[in-house]
Amino acid sequence: MWHAITSYGDSALLLPLITWMAIVLVIPPQRRDALRWIVAAVATGGTVALSKLLFMAWGIGPPGLDYTGISGHTALSVLTWPCLAAILTRGVRKPLAGLAIAVGLLIGLAVGVSRLALEVHSLSEVIMGATLGAAIGAWFIHGLRRSPELPVWHPLLLAAGAVAIWFMFYGRVFPSQHLLKDIALWVSGHANVFTRRLHAQ
Repeated sequence: MWHAITSYGDSALLLPLITWMAIVLVIPPQRRDALRWIVAAVATGGTVALSKLLFMAWGIGPPGLDYTGISGHTALSVLTWPCLAAILTRGVRKPLAGLAIAVGLLIGLAVGVSRLALEVHSLSEVIMGATLGAAIGAWFIHGLRRSPELPVWHPLLLAAGAVAIWFMFYGRVFPSQHLLKDIALWVSGHANVFTRRLHAQ
């Protein structure tokens, strides 16, 4: 069960979905939303990647925590699923839209719990990921344009693409950790990367 849940936060699924969301948002008159979404996704993914690189290359991390870097599965899923729900429901009444966003958030938080259950991340790493994704996601949703000019078929196009991406990529694993490890070794010049350790007992 936990593997099935954690797959909802894997980059193999979320990166194509994030890209599809940006493509659909480029359709006029919502290019401003597309730019904001790209900024949100890059900021989240970039922060996660930087946190992992700093630790793997030089052991840099918050003191006193069981830490190897921010949980990317948690951060990206807490960002993506609520934002997808917000885009799909921005033409409906607020209570229904709020419920959809809450369901998206629950999916993201469930991914975080799955990372703990699978013992891939520590509690601090998951909390950091959830906080990062939620903060940037809230920024995007708050500024999302709710324009009556949007065509009726727009959410249908977004939803159809999302479903197709789910069928094609759900359950696959993106080798992000291996890529980051190679980059960390290259930039640091070390023979080995730093691994999990307690910064303070």
